[in-house]
Amino acid sequence: MDSKQRYTDYFDKLEKENEKIKAYRTIGREYAMEALENNDSPFPVVFDDQISTKGIRTTANSKMLENYVPPFDATIVERIKQAGGVILGKTITKEFGVGGSENDFGTCAAVAHGENITGFSTDYKGSMYSGAREYGLFAYKPTYGTVSGYGIIPVASSVDRVGILSKTFDNIPKAMDIAAGKDERDGTTFNCDADFSKLEDVDLGKVKLAVINEIEGFEYAEEVFKKLNLPVDKAQPECLKYALPAYEIISSGEFATNMEKFDGISFGYRSKDYNNVEELYKNSRTEALGKDVQAKIMFGNFVLSEGKYELYYVQAMKARTMIKEEFDNLLENYEFLIAPINPYYVTASDLAGLPCISMPFGKEGFLITGRAFNDKRLLEFSKKIVSKLEGDK
Repeated sequence: MDSKQRYTDYFDKLEKENEKIKAYRTIGREYAMEALENNDSPFPVVFDDQISTKGIRTTANSKMLENYVPPFDATIVERIKQAGGVILGKTITKEFGVGGSENDFGTCAAVAHGENITGFSTDYKGSMYSGAREYGLFAYKPTYGTVSGYGIIPVASSVDRVGILSKTFDNIPKAMDIAAGKDERDGTTFNCDADFSKLEDVDLGKVKLAVINEIEGFEYAEEVFKKLNLPVDKAQPECLKYALPAYEIISSGEFATNMEKFDGISFGYRSKDYNNVEELYKNSRTEALGKDVQAKIMFGNFVLSEGKYELYYVQAMKARTMIKEEFDNLLENYEFLIAPINPYYVTASDLAGLPCISMPFGKEGFLITGRAFNDKRLLEFSKKIVSKLEGDK
């Protein structure tokens, strides 16, 4: 069967089943078939609906952007397309990353539905890892600044990262080899010289590990490494209890600022019912934004307001510094940290900007975190763990 026929068969199946699996906001049959022309190495990919795709509707799952078609590709999209990526469509996400949706894990549902699809997803508060656990996928989030965020409709710019989802581990280093590297359009990015296509073997006997204990799900993570007969110490960062509230405050403040442009005038949906500029702002945002999005904007404006900024936002930034320092200290003593998929731990690692991969093994899955900009070593270690665990199945 040739490549075009395989894609045709997949779209025939998808168009019958998408209403049930709730994966795609926009199915891209036309764009995919066009991308197959003169493509020597096609591979199927999906992007969530917060990642800008030239010529393909990008709505952030919101009425505010229901008819928006970007005139440009996000850097991640541009690089994947240049490497032969065939976009199957745009997947359902939470409204602007934080609000309600038909399926909070649309990208995970799309990846799980196909045979060898690589998914690219934004992530808020660890939802990507939760979705990967539910659908039995690998989920990888690289060090902050390793993969460009240009063209991403942001939640909180200082923590937003594009994650990679796949049924198989091997697709993750392949995607990183294409996506990682400096982008002049994103000042937070760094040069990346690592060759992710050539992962070296790891001597597990020389790797020092710590399991993060005393949080829900810890026993499942520990159980997996006991099965591998790998010695692990136990660690309990004091900073974890501050991570989730600090993350909520910082992300809300940044989200409120990022959403200012969606005002009914400069960008997005415009209400037809208004008598003055104030009513235009109010009615456009009320009609086009869901309650959760409105609530996060209001909370964000509150923590940035006069008299509250120092009390909340500044304190949250101090907590963030403390979290990063504690993680850095831990990772001086241990090369990798093993943890359950837990919102306190996930938000802490996000605030610290650390690379993290979730694996679908054990009852609940688990996370492996490495040192900043040590992504290749983390993937090498992860590959070794995967081979051991899959060999024991």
